[in-house]
Parts: sequence; structure tokens; C-alpha cells
Amino acid sequence: MSENTAPDEQPPAPASPPPAAPAQASSSGMAPAQVPGAPRAADATGRAWLWLAVLVLLGLIAANAWWLNQRLYATQAEIAQRLGQAQTRAIEARTIASQNAQAMRDLEAKVAVLQTREQDLAAQRQALQQLVQDLAKSRDDAFLGQTDELIALAQQQAELTGSLQPLIGTLQTSLQRLQRAPGSRAALVARAVQADLARLRAAVVPDVPVAAQRLDQLSHMIDGLQVLGSAAPLQGASAPAAHGTAPPAAGWKQWLGHWSAAAWSQARQLVSVTRVDRPEALLETPSQHAFLRANLKLRVLNARLDLLSRNPVGFAADMQQILRVLRDQFNARQPATQIALALARQVSEVNLTAQPVASLQSLQVLDNLGLGGD
Repeated sequence: MSENTAPDEQPPAPASPPPAAPAQASSSGMAPAQVPGAPRAADATGRAWLWLAVLVLLGLIAANAWWLNQRLYATQAEIAQRLGQAQTRAIEARTIASQNAQAMRDLEAKVAVLQTREQDLAAQRQALQQLVQDLAKSRDDAFLGQTDELIALAQQQAELTGSLQPLIGTLQTSLQRLQRAPGSRAALVARAVQADLARLRAAVVPDVPVAAQRLDQLSHMIDGLQVLGSAAPLQGASAPAAHGTAPPAAGWKQWLGHWSAAAWSQARQLVSVTRVDRPEALLETPSQHAFLRANLKLRVLNARLDLLSRNPVGFAADMQQILRVLRDQFNARQPATQIALALARQVSEVNLTAQPVASLQSLQVLDNLGLGGD
């Protein structure tokens, strides 16, 4: 019994190892569970980098859009500023045009005043002739009164024309008549006339007619002057002298020399170098050049009126402005501009402050004698 049970109980002994099989199975089962986890981590890392790249790309796109927006705003601001400047210049141009029109009206008024003075002078001459014919006073008073009228008339003519020759001739004629006339009053007036003659002959007076003629010549030259901002070829410049004095070659050499000289002349006209002290002069438009020439003509006309009306302050200011415009706005390399500058300098040297005919001793003596005009 015991022998039978012993063999029966031996088999359970090897049954203890099987629990290891689940361990192996569990270990073998763990391995397949851990292998799919590695690709999932790699996928998560790739997604993170992908999202990071997308965010960086979006940031670059946003920065580029912001930069382009700023550039657009800056461009719009610059365009608006330039439009505002253009409108301002247009307003200034219209203002200058209105000022020039007003100046033209003022000049016409001054010309009308001068014409009126000329008519008054003619009327005074006629009145003097009538007065000589209808004089009912004594011979001495009539003679001295006539002398006073003649000297006063010659004085007015000298003030208008700027020439002393008519006044000197009138004083010489009056002196000869006074020396032949009897009476102490005539001798007193004759001494005063002699003093006036000596002072006028020694006086240096401006040649107003010549200065007015030069201003007219300058006004006619303004349209032919070349401004600094003009791209036209220099007008009036002397052509380059031919190289050498060799006789012309015959045949193909003559033909080649002629065409090479013509090509060189055309090539020299393609490039023009001009020194511009004011860079803003190159930005002026042709309409501004026209306004500049018109304004300069008005300035010359105003200087001529100041010259004829003996206004030294206005004349000096106008001539300084004319010289400044000619130096700063026009091309000094052009011969016509150089001639215009020379004319302006010659006219500016005229001194209108010297007026020897302003006070004549002979007229003062006649006024003291009670024979002078009102």
C-alpha cells in the first residue's frame, strides 16, 4: 500500500517548474508590449518639432506682413507729403502770379503818373510862353520873371531827364542876358547864376538816359538767358577751335576727317558739366523758369522807373535783387549771361543820391526878390 502510494506521489514533484512558464510567458509577453511604445514617442517628438516649425513659419509670416504694412504706411505718408508739397508750390505759384499782376498794375499807375507829369510840364511850357506874351509888368520885372521861369523849367527838365546840359545852356543864356541888362537886381541874379554854373560844371551827375537804355537792353536779353536747371545745350558758346592749321587732305582722308570732326562735335554736345551752388535749382520746372523770367523783367522795369523818378533807395534795392538773381539762377558760363551781368553791374554803379539841380542859388535869389514862382 505504501509502495503503491509512493509511486503515485512522485509525479507532483516535477509539477513545480510549470510556474516558471508563466514567468517566461509574461516576460515574452512584456517584450511585445514595450516595442510599440518607442515609435509612439518618436511620433510625439516629430509632431512637436512640426508644430514648432509651423509656429516659427507663422511668426515669420506675421513679421513680414507687419513689415510690409509699415512700408505701405510709410509710402502712403510720403506720397501724401509730396502731394501736399505740390499743392503748396501750386498755391505759391498762383500767389506769385497775382503779385506780379498787382506789380504790373502798380507799374502802369506809375507810368500814368509820369505821363501826367510830362503833360504838366508841357502845360507849364505853354503857360510860360503865354505869360511872356501877356506880361504887363515893367521891363525889369518881366525880364527877371522870365528868367526865373526859364531856369525853373530847365531845372524840372534836368530832374526828369537826368542831363545837365539843357540846364547849363539855359543858365549861360540867362547870364548873358543878365549881364546886358541894367539894374542892381539883375547883377545880383547874374552872380548867383555864375555860382550855379560853376557848381554844375564841377558836379558829377549820373547818365540816366544811358542807364535806362542799358536796362532796356537787359530786359530784352532775359528771354535768351539759360537757367541753371535747364538741360538744353549751352547757347552762344564759341565752337572749339580746329586742331592745327594743316591744309585739308584729299580723297578719303578728307571725308574721314570731316565725319570724325562732326561726330566729335555731336559727342561734345551730349555731356554738359555745370557747377550748381544751389542743388534745388535743378528741381525747378519750366513753368517756374517762366515765372522767374517774368519776375526778373518786372524787377528790371521797376528799377527803370526808380531810375527815371530819382528814387535812390528803391533803385539800389532793385539792382541788388537783379544781380543776385542773375548770379544764382542763370548759367554764368553762357556769354549772354555774362553780358547781362556786366550791364547790371554798370547800371548799379549809377549814384542817384547826387542831385546838384535840387537847389539852385539863382532861384533862391529870385524868390528873395519876390520874383520867383509859387
